Amino acid sequence: MGIKITKKARVEQLLANWGAILAIFLAFILFSIFAGKAFMSWDNIVSILRAISITTVIAMGATIGFSMGIFDLSFASLATVGAAFSVTFVAWFGIPIWPALLLTIMACMVVGLINSLIVIKLRVPAFLATLAMQFVLDGFELTYSGGALINPRMDGAGGRAVVAGIPDFFWQLGKAPIIIFIMLGCIIVVEIFQSRTKHGRMLYMVGANAEAAKLSGVKVNRYTVLAFVLTGIFSAIAGGLIASRAGTVQASAGSAFLMPAIAAVNIGQALGGRGKPNALGTFIGAALIGVVENGLFAMAFPYYSINIVKGVILIIALVMSNYTNKNNV
Repeated sequence: MGIKITKKARVEQLLANWGAILAIFLAFILFSIFAGKAFMSWDNIVSILRAISITTVIAMGATIGFSMGIFDLSFASLATVGAAFSVTFVAWFGIPIWPALLLTIMACMVVGLINSLIVIKLRVPAFLATLAMQFVLDGFELTYSGGALINPRMDGAGGRAVVAGIPDFFWQLGKAPIIIFIMLGCIIVVEIFQSRTKHGRMLYMVGANAEAAKLSGVKVNRYTVLAFVLTGIFSAIAGGLIASRAGTVQASAGSAFLMPAIAAVNIGQALGGRGKPNALGTFIGAALIGVVENGLFAMAFPYYSINIVKGVILIIALVMSNYTNKNNV
């Protein structure tokens, strides 16, 4: 005899699996009513996509880490370092732009490698190891910049002279539609990696039960290194976009994306009943936050209270995700 599913259970499951998407449509309708029809315009949709692009890109790294059960707190600070390197390697040291961007990615990968070694060799929990690394990276960026705003068009603190200009194409990366295409490209790459490749599936296996995966012959330590290094790559890409969009690099430039990225990953876990971090879900989570934030600004909602709304959204998403996980057991 099969288990009878009640109508209430079906509704609850529908909301758990597709609630984030339904919430986006509902938000569009409500904000179009209260904030004006311009909210639903194509220009505003492009504005929202551009606004969430960096959050989504940086959250791709967190998505990979979280899929393996790694709670990384350093990826946003690493993005700040990536932003600083991406422009200063050119402006201060005269390195051509493409080698400079490659060096930036490699530097962020090395930080990811160091994080993994601290976790593997020194047996420090990832949460604590990356919390410590967050402080190290914040301090490093301040030391590197001399405690000042980095403007690649002007001499920096401590006698840092501008020896080369940043090519114009770099400044175009932070503008629509290029930044949106970069975001979509990152989403596609991570979605394919997680759902279509052996290594993506192995990361999920380790995240579900590391001990069982180890007994099955999975090289858990290697996948730990892989997760941290991939997180570093996406932090570097996000850092370059931060510098390109703002034109300057502040000491806390990446920190503003930490909580939105974590929220996006958690909101998207329940998408389609997956119950685990995934690229498409993370994008939907970031989009929901972006739509709500854009709509509240359009309604002249006090900016200092917007985080309250974001927090409530995250709480609801976590409840929905928890419901999905229980039903998948």
